[in-house]
Amino acid sequence: MSPHAYRIENFLIKYGTDTLFSNESKIVTPDDFDDSMRKLNESDTLFLDIESNGFEFNKNEICGIGLATPKSVVMYFPFRHADHPEVYGNLSEDQMFEVLRTIEHTKTLVGYNLKFDLKFLEYECGLTDIEDSFTWLNTQDKTLIDVLVMTRLTEKAKHERLDLTHTITREFGEEASQYDVKCKELLRKNKWNKNFSLAPISLLGPYCCNDVFWTRELYFARKKVIEETKQVEIWQQSVKLTSVLYDMEYRGVKIDTDYALDGAKRIGARQEAVLDRIYAIAGEEFNVASNLQLGKIFESLGIESPDKTEKGNPSWGEKSLVKINHELAGRVREYRTLGKMLSTYIEPLSQTDVLHCTYANWGTVTGRLSSRNPNLQNIPRGIINTVEQNLNEEEMKALQGRLEAIVKAGKGRISLDDQDISAWAFVGEETFVDGDPTKFATRNAFVPREGYTLYGLDYKQMEVWVFLSYFMNDKELADLKDKGVDLHDNSAKAAFHVDETHAEWKFYRQAAKNLSFGILYGLGLENLANSLDCSIKEARKYKANFLDGLPGSKQFIKDVMAKITKTGVVQNRYGRKYWIPADFAYAGINYLVQGTSADIMSERMIAVHDYLKDKKSALIMQVHDELLVEVAKGEEEVVERVRTLMEENSIGIPLLVDVEIHDPSWAHVMDADKAIREAQYLADREKEQLEDHYCMWRQKYEDLAEHAVASAIANKTEEVIVL
Repeated sequence: MSPHAYRIENFLIKYGTDTLFSNESKIVTPDDFDDSMRKLNESDTLFLDIESNGFEFNKNEICGIGLATPKSVVMYFPFRHADHPEVYGNLSEDQMFEVLRTIEHTKTLVGYNLKFDLKFLEYECGLTDIEDSFTWLNTQDKTLIDVLVMTRLTEKAKHERLDLTHTITREFGEEASQYDVKCKELLRKNKWNKNFSLAPISLLGPYCCNDVFWTRELYFARKKVIEETKQVEIWQQSVKLTSVLYDMEYRGVKIDTDYALDGAKRIGARQEAVLDRIYAIAGEEFNVASNLQLGKIFESLGIESPDKTEKGNPSWGEKSLVKINHELAGRVREYRTLGKMLSTYIEPLSQTDVLHCTYANWGTVTGRLSSRNPNLQNIPRGIINTVEQNLNEEEMKALQGRLEAIVKAGKGRISLDDQDISAWAFVGEETFVDGDPTKFATRNAFVPREGYTLYGLDYKQMEVWVFLSYFMNDKELADLKDKGVDLHDNSAKAAFHVDETHAEWKFYRQAAKNLSFGILYGLGLENLANSLDCSIKEARKYKANFLDGLPGSKQFIKDVMAKITKTGVVQNRYGRKYWIPADFAYAGINYLVQGTSADIMSERMIAVHDYLKDKKSALIMQVHDELLVEVAKGEEEVVERVRTLMEENSIGIPLLVDVEIHDPSWAHVMDADKAIREAQYLADREKEQLEDHYCMWRQKYEDLAEHAVASAIANKTEEVIVL
């Protein structure tokens, strides 16, 4: 045995990995490959984990696959490891594809963060063409169980660290997870951590086998908890959603890279110009990203922060900067915003033709979907102005309104001079116009594939309807829907005792929205007052008025808080459980409303995905309460059916969905119902014009025929011209 191999073996023995390696796992060699495959093929369920040389499935490669049945030893199949002086060697490419075929024909696949592994496996098959992308892994015929989702469902505390290592530690103790800690130490020490294929099979094989082994142990442990807590139905829905999200992620969204590249250049140039202006105002160069250095600059100008951080330090965040009556505040915010847009969105978008983001149906405690690489929920609707703006009075007023929206969670209204407001003019409106080189919209880089159109279907006032469903009966809810009641209008009338005839109706309606969501999110009176820009006494009055206008709402809130205080647990209308400490009982309403809304969305995504499965059109994005569907030319009729599917739900809450057409990009918005009405109007007009045209010529022909007959009679001839 070589010194290197000896060090590996000593490592395995010292930290306990060798015990698991000997008793519960094996590294597959060419000699026992056939026997290993026979054992795997006997089961309709496989637990799996892959090791790769990177994190991007369409750029990196698999170096090994770990597999096990519910009862078998865990097997590691090595394929692309660098040469090391050890007993084990790589299996062949043909053998790798035999493993892939076994996975393909397996009914149930179980993993931890399963979608990550499956995308690597699918890409290995070379299925890069969109029309063929689902022929290897047909999710309609499979059950995809992500133990990470099971973990989220069953965690009785708000853990942010749901990775496998920390979850194993919480479930089975620190000793169980030491293989991960110690193995990664060795990977880092030998500089193998950036590319696992450089690591020897005798190290990475047991490491991967441990991942599969503990994933299997967690599966059975958490399945038992799901059954004990009566969350089987919502878990089964989450399993189906995993398949939907996998298909969405793998298909991806088309990106206009030319537009993104052009935007990167323009915004980069603008950022440099803004930095020069910041230095000129400050009188010196400094690190604009450093709040400490920025604070010293403001101090030298005699300016204090209007807010404090939780630790009592001066705050220099967006909501604080917007309250400072000085040009420097606006310029700093512009510089930081441009930098964040460049690094988070624009530069990554310029590097890919198709964006494959990752959706996490385990990412939030409530059950709402989150997304990453990038976070689609945070992609701005608004436009960034890439040159200095000269604003007129009307534009200045509109900008002040947008700035007040930014600072709505802070105290008081902003009070800036015109010059200082102008420094914030980079905050553009949401309406996008093509061909304007002074403006950039991130959403304009999101485009449909050739032969497709993007449609957005967005729930109207979803969370308020869900809130009402907890204390109103089905008939009361149906009556509200049938009457076409706007819930925010009703809230404004109840809370502020105004109606549509009031000169400031728009202001009060927006305030009612803030009030509604403040109550749903469990805001205290002080924060509610800040949000409404009023005193605590007034906030208490408005809240009381709002709840008085909704009979049953006060008792519902009281009952939820009492139940949390007594039992520490509540469940939403789909049966999802939330374990909430008594001190945070006020958050119970937020959990129930957001959670039920999230589970409605998940249920409807499954229904939409099932409906579209045999069509070219496909579900491609989910953002907040909106679904984006890529509709193929000739399949426009699917849009109305998708709307109907979204408005339905298994718990009978009446919901309405708005439809928008995003053509030629996500930044372009057209109300689909309005577009249909306009198209119908034009079609009717065209039909009327054709009918008028036809009648006119028919009359001419009839007049000509009558004249011909009269002439024939006058000439005593039997010839008659027939027209």
